Amino acid sequence: MRKVILYFDPTAQKILTQRKNKAGEVKTVLSSAHNFAAAGETVAAVVDVKSDEEIASYIDPAYKAYKVMDYFNFDAGQGIYFDNAEKVYKASYYGFIIFKDKKIKLLSPLVYGKDKLRAYFNVFPSRTGQFPPYREAEELLRGENVIYIISREDYEKQISELDPESLRLVRVLVAEGRDPVNGYDDYFEPMFNFQKKAGKLLSDGRIDFKEVDSIIQVQKNQEILLHIPGVKQEDGYDVFGEKILATKEPPKGYRKGDNLIQSGFDANVYLAGLDGCVKVEKNKVSILPVAMVNGDIDLDYGNIDFNGTVHITGSVKPGFRVKAASDIIIDQDVEDAQLIAGGNITIKLGVVGKESVKLTAGGEVQARFMQNARVEAGKSVIVEDSIINCEIVSYDSIIVSSSSGRIIGGKLSALNEVSASVIGTQNETATAISVGRNYIVEKELADKRSEIKIVKDKVDEINDMLKMQFGDEVFKNPKEYIKILPPLKKKNCLLLLNDLGNANKEMKKLIEESKEIEGRNKPDKEPFIKVSNKIFGGVVLNVKRSVKKIEKPIDNVKFFEDPADKAIRITTAV
Repeated sequence: MRKVILYFDPTAQKILTQRKNKAGEVKTVLSSAHNFAAAGETVAAVVDVKSDEEIASYIDPAYKAYKVMDYFNFDAGQGIYFDNAEKVYKASYYGFIIFKDKKIKLLSPLVYGKDKLRAYFNVFPSRTGQFPPYREAEELLRGENVIYIISREDYEKQISELDPESLRLVRVLVAEGRDPVNGYDDYFEPMFNFQKKAGKLLSDGRIDFKEVDSIIQVQKNQEILLHIPGVKQEDGYDVFGEKILATKEPPKGYRKGDNLIQSGFDANVYLAGLDGCVKVEKNKVSILPVAMVNGDIDLDYGNIDFNGTVHITGSVKPGFRVKAASDIIIDQDVEDAQLIAGGNITIKLGVVGKESVKLTAGGEVQARFMQNARVEAGKSVIVEDSIINCEIVSYDSIIVSSSSGRIIGGKLSALNEVSASVIGTQNETATAISVGRNYIVEKELADKRSEIKIVKDKVDEINDMLKMQFGDEVFKNPKEYIKILPPLKKKNCLLLLNDLGNANKEMKKLIEESKEIEGRNKPDKEPFIKVSNKIFGGVVLNVKRSVKKIEKPIDNVKFFEDPADKAIRITTAV
């Protein structure tokens, strides 16, 4: 009887196949570990035997895997030849054996990568542990019209790193073209995060959504942008020598705007040219001396704290805070919010408060109107239309400038002048106006004088202790007196003298500070209150330390203090 011995798995039809693992995932795996053959290796044999027991004597011991089948007609296909001397079918070159269409043939291990930029051999140890030699790879590639074949050295280096005992399919590079280089223009990357935060995490775990750092402050010479040089586009080619076109990538990153200067240490680093804030508009980064907020201060922008000038084109919504080291400019209004400026505050519309509105400025405060607001200004407060139920302290003047400007209710205190067309109402709304005094400064001065008294008491106490222990002689010439004292007394005397010196220095410093405060409490001119139209009853006036309550309406009047008797006098306003 005639039998066929196959030294491969005839069910495998391709090198790779898809199978499900135990987890149900579909994986691409090697279809058979017994089907790779090197040149000259036996792939099949046809034998005539008298019994099944005789078959074993025909099995080639070099091959561990085989399959015995009843004879069937087949031919030698591509890559397979019949060895007449050994009467067996053998592989002509390295490849993967399959049985298809009644033919035994070899599948090429050659595969191409994406865009045919590279070619690989799927390599697995043959049944005798062999790998394809460079000569075979080169012949196969040239037969495929591949031009850019890798060198023998590079190929054999890869093969030498493979372990025949490791039954693992490996891709070996056999040909390589050149990748196209996509071009792009110069661009810039930020050297810190330009994105605003979602909020500030508080100590109790809550998030303050008003603190989002929407204005990014920078200091002069701070690193802002990193320059990424552009790349010229260059076409590539595949393993056949066919051109692969490069493309020009769309613009990416940021562009450099105003007030950015090149670093002297790294030409690709750009620094802030001034103190200010980062402005990003259409991917263009600039440094601005003024922080522009295009819109309202609300949850989108959050609270502002900027070391410069802040310009807000919208309003400041209730509960928010704007702080600026320089000026604050608001194109619309302020509602129950806090403004703190080292310079001027300008509000083009009005200020309306309920409980929380407070404006603090080192310079002037200007608005169209104010209602229920607390204001402290280092210079003048100038309001166009009206001041209603406000508490205002000015280190200069409070002026309601329009011809119908009114002050109604509240407490107003200015160092030099308060003037308006009308003060008070016919209903005698309680209104207090004070000039020539600054109650905040007076309190500050009183506190400073209390500090001076504490230190003076300390000086007196040390003097008494020195006099009690060492007599009056210690004050005449302390250095000479100390020399004659025994060691223990000398030590005590030195300690007391040191304490006395420190206390006197502290008192001198406090006295100088109190003089500076007194200077701030002196008017630049004789203070007055001017009402160009009418002042109503119920208004209480303070000029310096003189007090006057208006009992009935008075027209066109100016109030000042008579230097002779320190009483409030009246003259016409205009």
